[in-house]
Formats: sequence, structure tokens, C-alpha cells
Amino acid sequence: MLAQVVMMQVAVAQTPEACSYIKVLASDSLGGRLTGTKYADMAAAYVKQQFVNDHLNLLCEQGLQYFDVVTGVELGKKNYLEFNEQKFTPETDYIPYAFSQDTIIFAPVVFAGYGFSISTDSLKWDDYKTADVKNKWVMVVRGNPIDNKKRNKWTNFSSDRSKMLVAKDHGAAGILFVTPEAMNTKDELISLNLEKSKSRAGISVINITRKTADKILGIAKQSMATLAAKSAKGPEATMELKGRLNGAVEIVAKKAKSANVVASLMSSKKTDQWIVVGAHYDHLGLGGYGSGSRKPDTVAVHHGADDNASGTACVISLADKFSRMKFDGNFNIIFVSFTGEEEGLYGSDYFVKHLPVDAKKIKLMLNFDMVGRLNAKRVLSVGGTGTFADAEKILKQDVDTNKLKLAFSKEGYGPSDHASFYSDSIPVLYFNTGTHADYHTPEDVYSKINCEGLNQISDYAAKVISDLGKNNYNLSYLEAGPKKRTSQREGMKVTLGIMPDFSNQDVKGVGVGAVNADGPAFRGGILKGDVIVALNGKPVNDIYEYMERMKSLNPGQTITVDVIRNGKKEVLLIQL
Repeated sequence: MLAQVVMMQVAVAQTPEACSYIKVLASDSLGGRLTGTKYADMAAAYVKQQFVNDHLNLLCEQGLQYFDVVTGVELGKKNYLEFNEQKFTPETDYIPYAFSQDTIIFAPVVFAGYGFSISTDSLKWDDYKTADVKNKWVMVVRGNPIDNKKRNKWTNFSSDRSKMLVAKDHGAAGILFVTPEAMNTKDELISLNLEKSKSRAGISVINITRKTADKILGIAKQSMATLAAKSAKGPEATMELKGRLNGAVEIVAKKAKSANVVASLMSSKKTDQWIVVGAHYDHLGLGGYGSGSRKPDTVAVHHGADDNASGTACVISLADKFSRMKFDGNFNIIFVSFTGEEEGLYGSDYFVKHLPVDAKKIKLMLNFDMVGRLNAKRVLSVGGTGTFADAEKILKQDVDTNKLKLAFSKEGYGPSDHASFYSDSIPVLYFNTGTHADYHTPEDVYSKINCEGLNQISDYAAKVISDLGKNNYNLSYLEAGPKKRTSQREGMKVTLGIMPDFSNQDVKGVGVGAVNADGPAFRGGILKGDVIVALNGKPVNDIYEYMERMKSLNPGQTITVDVIRNGKKEVLLIQL
């Protein structure tokens, strides 16, 4: 496989330097470089070979830093569903959700309308008011009643996750979701898609077809169409059915190894100081639902020429430049190409937690993500300029303004791998030429790359690194903005001010990767490394449950937050 990639390199040797790497990485032959696939392995092998060609020192395991990733989920052999001796077929009549608990349940079924339990100033609706669902199955209609004039009033309550939590809070053992005709006329089941968190719901969560629902409801001489219409008018359709539903769920995670590519270049000064120059090489594979593609209905190679073959090419180009000279900077350089960025910064987060050198010796991280579309205005954005003193002054003095115009952002956090370093109090610079209409679509192809612009960015970055290496600038870390996403999730009125830690997919709860210095979490004593397991006394199993719980909270409210810290539970009082 490696030989194939090397041959591809020879074939494009006459193209502009940095672009030659993009032509390989964004080719059909590398299949979109989805983390955990053979195509990502081929991309990693290609990047490693470039580092070998440049005579860099391979770190970790011969240049590869391996870690396990969950690449998908599938049904196990123990799934079954049966009601009053009627047997249903998985993937035809029903399908479990990926976050369903693996359980076996033999219990009555309660139909509970839309599954709401809402009490706000503007909306009161409780489908559980007259229902005893403890240790029973609950059947609910997905979505919300059709209300075009006031559609937004249901935002915080109508997701499947939200309804599952309501059912669990009422003691249900399992929940059956039925998709109404208004949402899907074909009566199709949901897709079994991988989620970031492997934490389970704690109860069985199953999607059944309307046909299956009608067979279960038939014992009460009811149909899903009738009950859905009745449920849309108010919480008056709740009923317990005679008979018992026997069901079992088994979801199996599929794992694969993936790897960051890591190598170093040592300064002739024999220093113990380091900088990191990095970019992610992974992309979206063939796209499809749940992949992050902006065209989820199109299954085709998502080439990712700009995102982020361009950044990877820039890193390889820089490695080549510095390996050809006698490098005598004040620091050594680690060149790293990350995987798992598109899934949630998995590769860079793992790298920061398993550094090949002393973290205190790393002075700066430079990240290149989408640097291949320099436009006619020649604007190169640089983020993180507030994370160390005089960053903007240094960047300005090295730029050729006839070739590049700089736009600065002081904040250290951003939607790419440098966020993992900033969260660990390492100064960062984030280089980017901006998003475009082809972002996360199959149209992000090599032919649209501005090769001249990419070479200019690579030359400029080399100047900056050389300047930093020759002068004793103060690179001490400065906090510049929150260590979390600044935009609020839809429906969330408040935030705690944390950056979740997605790297440990096995943890139950929400790991705290960083704490914003001016947020409620910081003021209430939440620390990096804590695991949030409950909000206001209600359990939190994963990031999705965390977000649903947060939707019900209001500014100024004082809540309790249960965290696991050093193996022990602590309860903190937080004012939002």
C-alpha cells in the first residue's frame, strides 16, 4: 500500500511544491481519508514517507502514534422484539438507537402521546400526568404537533434525546419512538449511526415503524394515525395496553486503530525547547448521513483538498524547507499530522495527553487548517494572536504585504486542532484562508486550490518560524478568550463555560477538558479533569444528555452539579 502512494508521488513531482502533496492526498485513490479506514492509513503512510524523505527523526512508534477509534456501530445477535407472540424483525419492523442501553425487558406498554412533560410560563403540556410508566415501555410520537406559527416553542422539548430523558426520569424501562406520517411518509426507520459518545441511555431506546405500532395498538383497537392526530390536540391520549412487550437490545461498537504521524527536527543548538507545527490529514470519506457532509444525501468521495490536504501539504512543505538547511533555532520542531479532527479533535487531544516531550518545554503550536483557497484579496487569517505577547507585531514584520494581507483574531480557541493545545495552556497560532461553498462537500477538489497562494503561505510561515527561532521572544502563555465554543447550541439559554473532553469515549458523564476563566463553572469550582455526572440532581451520561439537561436551565438559576474528581463524587453549587 505504501508503495502505491510513493508511486503516486513520483507521478506529480512536476507540479508546484506544496500542491504536489495535495494532489495525492485529495485523490480518489485515498477515498476521502476517513479516520479508522484503510484510506486514512494510506494517507498516514504517505505523510510518514515525506518525513522520511526529509530525514526527520520519527517519533512514537516509527513515526506513528496509534490510538483506538470507534468507527461505527452495528446490531448484535441478541436483538429481538415480541408482543403477545407477534415477532418483529430488526431493521425491518424496528431498530434500536445507537445510544440505547443493552437490556432485556418484559413489561407492559403505555402510549404517552408526544412524550412531553413541559411546565414553562408559555407552555404547559404533560403526557405523563395520568400515566404510571415505572418499569414499563413507553410508546411516543416523534417530533411535535404541527404548529407553524409557534414552531419554536417546541425546540427544547421535541428531540428524541429530550423525550428519552423525560421517559427515564419518570422511571420507564424503555421507550418506543414512532415516526408520524408528517415526518416520513414512507414509514422508514432511522439509521443506526455512530455518535461521539459511547455512553448509553440507561434504558432501551427503539424506533418502530407505524406498521409495527399498529400491531401493538391493535389490542386496544387503535391505530397510530388516530392516536397521533389525537395527541396533537393535547395530552389526552395516554393509555396502558393489555399484554406485554418482550424486547432485547444489543449494540456492538466497531473499533479500529488510527494514527497521528509524528517526527522531529533537532536544532544544532541542542536546546530542550520545542514548537509544534501541525495539521490534520483526515476528512469525511464518502460522506453520507451523520458524516458531517453538507450534502448528506450524496455518497461520493469527499476529497477534502482544502480541508485539510492543504494544511497537511503546508506542514510537509515546511518540514522539507527546514530539513534542507542547517537549522539552528532556539527550539526543536515537532511536525505532526493529526487524524480524527473531523470526529472531534481526537488525534490532537490524544497527542496533547501523550506528548513525546515534556509539555512544559513546548513553547508554541502552529496549526494549518484550510489554507488552500487564498482569494483575490490575499487575506490570510491568523488566530490565537492573544495567546502570547507581541504575536501580531512578530507576524506583521515577517509578511510581504504585496503577497499576503493578515487578519488577526486574538482568541486561542477555534474549530481545529490548536484548540487541544490552547486548552492545555500552550500558546497557539491558527492559519486559515476561510471557508467556502465547497466546504464538507465532494466539490472540495484539487483543481480549485490556489497553488501559488499556498506556496506563499508556506514561505511566510517559514519566515515566522525562523524569526521565532532566532530571537528570544516572550512566548509565555496568555489566556485569550474562552477555552470552549463561544456560540451557544440551539435551544440552550445558558452554558457552564466548559470545553467537553471527547477523547475518552468510554467515560460515563461529560469530561471537562477546559474551564473558561470567566464562566459559571470556574466560579463554582469545576476543574479541568472533572467528570460531570449530574445536573440539578438528574443524571448525565454523555454530552447529548448534558446539552438536553442544559436546555431546561435559565440565566440566574442556582443548580447543583455532581462531578467525579479523583475517583470521588463532589457536589458543587453553580450560579448560572
